[in-house]
Amino acid sequence: MDNTLMIALTNQRLLRDRMDIVANNMANVSTTGFKVEAPLSRELAEKPALATDQPHDIRFVEAFALQRDMRQGPMARTGNALDLAIEGEGFFSVRQGQGTAYTRDGRFTPNDAGVLVDREGRAVLDDAGGEITLNPQGGPVEISPGGLIRQGGAEVARLAIVSFPTPGALEKLGDNLWGVSDEQPQPMDTPTVRQGMLEGSNVNAVLELTRMMEISRAYENATRVVRNTDELRSRAIDRLGRVGG
Repeated sequence: MDNTLMIALTNQRLLRDRMDIVANNMANVSTTGFKVEAPLSRELAEKPALATDQPHDIRFVEAFALQRDMRQGPMARTGNALDLAIEGEGFFSVRQGQGTAYTRDGRFTPNDAGVLVDREGRAVLDDAGGEITLNPQGGPVEISPGGLIRQGGAEVARLAIVSFPTPGALEKLGDNLWGVSDEQPQPMDTPTVRQGMLEGSNVNAVLELTRMMEISRAYENATRVVRNTDELRSRAIDRLGRVGG
C-alpha cells in the first residue's frame, strides 16, 4: 500500500478512537462522579512501511490506553440526607457479586429491607465489610465527615471509605464502578464526607466540545489526503495503461 495512504488511514483510525472517547465524555457531562478520560498514544515498535526516498524513517502511532483525570468534580447540594459526596480522595465501597467495587457516586437509598444501597441496588458496605441497615422508624440519619452514621442519636455503622495509591490505574467496570487491578484499597483514617451533597462530573463541556471540533477538522484533512492519493494513483494507472497500449 502507498505510504501516504497508509499514514492517512492510520491517522483516521487514531482520530476515530479519540472521537469515541470525547463523545463518551460529553455523554457523561451530567453523570454523578464521572471522571473525564483521554487517550494515550504511543509509537508502534514495528515499522509497517518503508520508503526508498526521503524521508526513509516512517513512523506510526496508536491509541493504547486511557488516561483518567481523577480530580474531584464540583459539589452540588441536594438536601437529601442519603446523598453523599467525598471531598478530596476516597471511594465508597459497595457489594458487587461476591466481591467489592468502588464508586464516587453517593446517590444512596434504603431498600425495602432497610439496607442502604446504590442506584442499582448494590449494598453499601461498612468498615467491617458488612451491609448497613437503617430503621425506617428510627428517625433522621446523620452522617459525620468521617463517615460515621447515626440514626436517632445512636451509632449505626461507619462507611467503608478507601483510597488507592494510584486511583487512575483502577479498572473501569461500568455503572460508575471501579475495580482493583494491581491497586489495593487502603482504609482512610480521615475521609471527608459531605452529607446532602453530590459530586458532579469533572468533564469540562467547553473543552471537550473544542476537542471534538479539532478532531473533526483533522479527520476531514486525513480524508482529503486519502481521496487525493487515490485520485493520483488512478491517474497514474490510467497513464501507464495508455503508454502500454
